[in-house]
Amino acid sequence: MLLSRWSERSPEEAALLNPALLAVILVRAVEGYRAEVGRGLPFELTFLVPPVVLVKATRERLPRQARTSLPAWLEDNPDVRLRFAETAVAMAPLVREAIVFGCSHGVLALDGAQVCAGKLDRSTTGLLRSTTDEVRDVVSRSSFVGRWYALAGATETVMALWGVRP
Repeated sequence: MLLSRWSERSPEEAALLNPALLAVILVRAVEGYRAEVGRGLPFELTFLVPPVVLVKATRERLPRQARTSLPAWLEDNPDVRLRFAETAVAMAPLVREAIVFGCSHGVLALDGAQVCAGKLDRSTTGLLRSTTDEVRDVVSRSSFVGRWYALAGATETVMALWGVRP
């Protein structure tokens, strides 16, 4: 799927699915993942963060602690998997765009098959403090999802649990 030109994107898409916000979401997920296992987030898993945190119905049902296992949570919430693969596929070009954006601005880096995070500058962290509660929640939960994926096992396991393939 090709991305539409910015002039052709709806205001909602331009605001919520822009590469800068998605790059911040990925930075926080990478930081969460690294906090648990000491390395970058596997490239494939970057595509499984936005469909969790940007879909409000899914994000609001996430557990509060990463100790709640992903398999157990998915078993208790089977409906969140219903359109997950479709959503992940639809968001994939946007995630790729965010990775390129993040790498070109020094907040993300590729290291082999891993995505690593750089530091967000003060202006970005200041903007996050002054944004809506929903955006702050999306960014905060991204860190949680990174930690959660780190504790869930191998990349293939996480992908299989969500019902997706590379």
